[in-house]
Amino acid sequence: MRRKTFDVLFETRAGMTDLVKQHCLWRSGFYYTLSIGLYSGVVLNTWLLHEPLEVRFAIVAAMLIVCGTALALYGFLLHGILETFGALAGDAKALVCLLGYTTLPFLVLTPCALLAGKLGFDGVLLLIGITIIGCCWMLYLLVRSLEVVYIIDFYRAAATVLFSLLLLYIVLVLPWQVGWNLLLRHF
Repeated sequence: MRRKTFDVLFETRAGMTDLVKQHCLWRSGFYYTLSIGLYSGVVLNTWLLHEPLEVRFAIVAAMLIVCGTALALYGFLLHGILETFGALAGDAKALVCLLGYTTLPFLVLTPCALLAGKLGFDGVLLLIGITIIGCCWMLYLLVRSLEVVYIIDFYRAAATVLFSLLLLYIVLVLPWQVGWNLLLRHF
């Protein structure tokens, strides 16, 4: 387990190439649950310490389900974009199998989140920085997984990921921004 985690995080091309050769949906789900569950559990347990344990556990479980569904849907969005661009050799099942491994940076950054929680209110900026680093590292791993699954170069995979993020921004964030601006102009 440690070797596979190290290969995916630090030797991404070789590690992900080995993972694509064998379908690993259950292990990918395990790594996803471990990474996101521990990270969000540490953050919630340090910041919401006054809440009952059942409430914190319910929030972590809901977060895992929502984020897992969003990650799987995002994988299928990337698969559709790449098929539109002409990368027909890709395997959607292999991409979904790799998506759980792309969340491994949060497992590595969990001790830093614990440190941010121990710092109290001063640790909020540290937690924000750690989360941004984890998201950037996750996007890098996502680019590498696209590169391995669809056998395309790094720049084309990076452009696909950036384009997909732009599409998600247009669909999910932009209508709320336009509505908020129209509401503010009305008053």
